[in-house]
Amino acid sequence: MTRKKILITIIIIISNLSFVLALYNVFYYKKQSFDITEKTKLNPKTISKISNGDGSWNWNGKEYDFYKEYYFSLTQNEIIDFCKIANSSNAKYIENIRPEQWLDIYILEENGNKTTFTLKQSNDDEIYFEIDNKI
Repeated sequence: MTRKKILITIIIIISNLSFVLALYNVFYYKKQSFDITEKTKLNPKTISKISNGDGSWNWNGKEYDFYKEYYFSLTQNEIIDFCKIANSSNAKYIENIRPEQWLDIYILEENGNKTTFTLKQSNDDEIYFEIDNKI
């Protein structure tokens, strides 16, 4: 065999192996490696403010536009209830979807740390959230 045939054969083998690994990742590995034991750990005693950011939400047939019309800031009792709900929720693997309805919730702690919760609603009316601590 010439060098050109050997090189083409090696490229074909590598591309086939890459394709098989990509299929494995898409259909099996992502879901099986997801940690369903992950929990949030919000301490309501250290949180000074919870307020909304941008987004829109449908609730009971009415659409709330948090870009322009609506705003909320939780009281201390509401912060305690919010933390109980967030801390008791279970992690669940949801395939990568782009929901039409979402809402950012900003959490400011007394020590200056900021956290963003993004509430999302799937097409099956499941409500879930993503947490981002890197603000």
